[in-house]
Amino acid sequence: MPGRIAQVLVRVVLLALTLSVLLAPAYGAERLGVVLLHDKNGSPGKAISEVERVLRNVGFLVITPELPWSTKRGFDATFQQALVEIGLAAQELRVEGCDRVALVGHGLGANAALAYAATRPGIFAVVALAPSHSPELHQEIFLPDVRKARSMLTIGSGQKRSLFTDFNMDKDYDLSTTAEVYLSFNDPEGEAVMPRSCEALKKDVPLLWTVGLHDPLSHLGRYYAYAKAPGNPNSRYEEVAADHLGVPRMAAQMVASWLRDLVRASDKAAGKASATQP
Repeated sequence: MPGRIAQVLVRVVLLALTLSVLLAPAYGAERLGVVLLHDKNGSPGKAISEVERVLRNVGFLVITPELPWSTKRGFDATFQQALVEIGLAAQELRVEGCDRVALVGHGLGANAALAYAATRPGIFAVVALAPSHSPELHQEIFLPDVRKARSMLTIGSGQKRSLFTDFNMDKDYDLSTTAEVYLSFNDPEGEAVMPRSCEALKKDVPLLWTVGLHDPLSHLGRYYAYAKAPGNPNSRYEEVAADHLGVPRMAAQMVASWLRDLVRASDKAAGKASATQP
């Protein structure tokens, strides 16, 4: 009997060692946390769910906050307040033990990811999936309501709710929100202008920009905003056979592989650096 117990213990130890080797890459990858940002009039559980599933399967820690532009919240906070919420999500990942944080956004979520990385430190990488919302390109649509919102702010009515024109996937619609919130998203000189955000990205922050060939916004091409980002050898511009809503699902594996390769390259570089230190 003692001999049989010893054999069982040996097998358990060997199994534990084998599992530790097999699972090491996944647990190492958990040092990268991902804040996953949904699109306008969406939610964390819709178009980006496949990206979340794949990233979690790789071993990354993922947080999917519900942002001010979700269907449920209905633009209840400014663009700047949304960036604060993204920062809180990033900090939550750091508290969980992540020493790197990447932002992955879809549509307006991609726009916000770019704006956050352009104005705040500590972002490891940015993934922009079918990035959208370009107030500077639709000034003829937004201008009357931008003037209306500015006028309301001037007379102290910035917190009052009213109807404004908004734009989503090449279609305009009536949006009920406050003048302050509306202007924060649709000011052509504001923070939600993607070319400006790309220009302000740090050189050491790689960018994966992915568009759908059947997305109405694909005609903007790489030179609209992506090409304005500082050169980084790990940055990529990709096209997938999908419409706007289908881009996250089609690009999920690509995103996971790209982030995993960045982590490995960063770990390798850190290992070389520590090896050269006395």
